[in-house]
Amino acid sequence: MEFKDRLKALRKENHLTQVQLAKMLNYGYTAIANYESGRNEPSIKDLKKIAAIFHVSLDYLLCVTNIRYPQMEDESMQFQELKQCYGMLDKQSKEELLHYSQWLASKQTTIAENGIQTELRVAQDITPYKTE
Repeated sequence: MEFKDRLKALRKENHLTQVQLAKMLNYGYTAIANYESGRNEPSIKDLKKIAAIFHVSLDYLLCVTNIRYPQMEDESMQFQELKQCYGMLDKQSKEELLHYSQWLASKQTTIAENGIQTELRVAQDITPYKTE
């Protein structure tokens, strides 16, 4: 994978159009199209901005690594324990944990955006999280 592909994937994952991302970076509307086609590449300063927008490391953005988030300097003991448990899981269990984590995060985001009413709606949702 190259930078142009990673940028496009991140943009689509975040449901942004090229025009929207360009506005966030104070670019003209064609700048992102040129990045995604490989015609141009951003400066280091702009790469930092793009990484900040998508909350990823520069190494991830530049396809040096597939680790999305930079290492946290001050990791809590709980996070260390979670990482240790994750390392002991098989592939299917890791996928289930990822889906469950995404479900929890989306539930939390919805609650934060809409207040306690949404929490009740989520609890009564017809399509609850289920494992395979």
